[in-house]
Amino acid sequence: MNTQKLFLFIAIFLTIFLLWDKWELTQSIDENGNIVTQTAIVGIDSPSAENDVPLAAEVPVAENTFTEVSSPVMEDSNISGAYTTVVTDLLTVQISNKGGTIISAFLNDYPTELYSDQTFELLSNSPESIFHAQSGLIPADQMPTHQSEFTSERQEYFLQNNNELIVPLSWKGDNGIEVTKYFYFKPDSYIIEVDYQIRNNSLTDQNVSSYTQLAHGAIIESSGMAMGMQNFSGGATYNDEEVFEKIDFEDFDSTPKTSSIGGWAAMIQHYFFTAWIPNDSQKHTYSTKTSRGNYLLTTVNPTVRVAAGTTASLEKNQLYVGPKEHVRLEELAPGLDKTVDYGFLFIVAKPLSIFLHWIYSFVGDWAISIVLLTLSIKLAFYKLSEKSFRSMAGMKKLAPRLQKIKETYEGDKQKIGKKTMELYRTEKINPAAGCLPILVQIPVFISVYWVLIEMVELRMTPFLYLPDLAMKDPYFILPLIMGASMWFQQRLNPPPADPIQAKIMMMLPVVFTVFFLWFPSGLVLYWVTNNVLSIAQQVYINKKING
Repeated sequence: MNTQKLFLFIAIFLTIFLLWDKWELTQSIDENGNIVTQTAIVGIDSPSAENDVPLAAEVPVAENTFTEVSSPVMEDSNISGAYTTVVTDLLTVQISNKGGTIISAFLNDYPTELYSDQTFELLSNSPESIFHAQSGLIPADQMPTHQSEFTSERQEYFLQNNNELIVPLSWKGDNGIEVTKYFYFKPDSYIIEVDYQIRNNSLTDQNVSSYTQLAHGAIIESSGMAMGMQNFSGGATYNDEEVFEKIDFEDFDSTPKTSSIGGWAAMIQHYFFTAWIPNDSQKHTYSTKTSRGNYLLTTVNPTVRVAAGTTASLEKNQLYVGPKEHVRLEELAPGLDKTVDYGFLFIVAKPLSIFLHWIYSFVGDWAISIVLLTLSIKLAFYKLSEKSFRSMAGMKKLAPRLQKIKETYEGDKQKIGKKTMELYRTEKINPAAGCLPILVQIPVFISVYWVLIEMVELRMTPFLYLPDLAMKDPYFILPLIMGASMWFQQRLNPPPADPIQAKIMMMLPVVFTVFFLWFPSGLVLYWVTNNVLSIAQQVYINKKING
């Protein structure tokens, strides 16, 4: 395979990769151009207990309506009635009196879209996009579930003076049992901690388990956020064996229940995610379920015995509701960094992401960090690229002599091949020498692609005339520069001998320019920088070879 054919193959491969990416997106686009995934809040069937860990079958989800034995299902997805509003520096949260369910969570530092005063709502009680964080206690006939009615001392709480804020909700059962459900908020944190204090005023001991669950309603995400890129959206779990499992919505029924010491369960989307993180020293059961086309992800915690006439507190569960910020993920829990979708090249993309954030810690500008990352990659591959460029420069220098061989022995392919190889040996040129260096760099290029489109830090970050590095260039200046640089780079290399290949290669700058018109400008900036540095390197090598 000569270098020109390899370039053609790579170009076709990247084109197919981008076309596949677009095709995956169009499979879930509705008539209004939005990505639509149908989900809703559902209940959990009754699984069996294992190792003193109650399973999801015991978790009730609604009253009065039954589709099968012990499997109640909600008629209404959204929750009406009284709620408590909690405002911190990073979050604005609504906690319903019904079950203490967190029915809404706004991220105060993240606008819905550019120039908007409305903040992004991750958890939502809107009938069109239900997403709730639920929690409760079982057994349901003795303890409050997320369907039970709590009372709240106040309707509003505000975190002040950088102190921890505690929000209590109270429940009292007919059996004399009293439960206080506490929500803990801290400054500069997207974590909400939840625990319970149980006063067993009944005449019998109580075996109690807490559970948490993430429930989705109909989700409609703007396709503009993802800029046409298909990122993973669905459930995920992580266990004590360091196994991270993505769970597509369509696989919720077929995914087996799992148990783990520690771990977590999350719902992931582009840029943001929500995760319940239980105690890391206890064994928990994770399960998924689908009913009527709806989806739910549940964690059930170990059983605690509360003796009659005593008071007990349960272990805290942590709820993360926020962005996939690199710095926060490293500090929260093991494996949470995997919620960032780096595609199938995680092992390459993750170090690149760490390096990019390290550069940013010094320069404080994401666009400049991208440029410096690209420069660093070019320096790392300089020797490999040099071999490739030297091969291409040598081929270009021999182009007139190769053409003369073809004209001299026209019609005799065997003779042309023999003379061509003799010329290569005489001039000490290996036409395949440029192939391996290019192949080695392909995983890096694709990894940078995934790193940049998944970085929430680029969202609404301006640079020069660009209002948002995560959005397309509104004036298409960068994509046009990218296309021009690609065309100029081709002019530095010898044209393919095959006229059909030559015509295809001539069209590639146009094709890629069209693709890049809609790509995030931060990604286009990377490609432009890479092309410019490649041109500079090849011009330098050409001058050295030509004397």
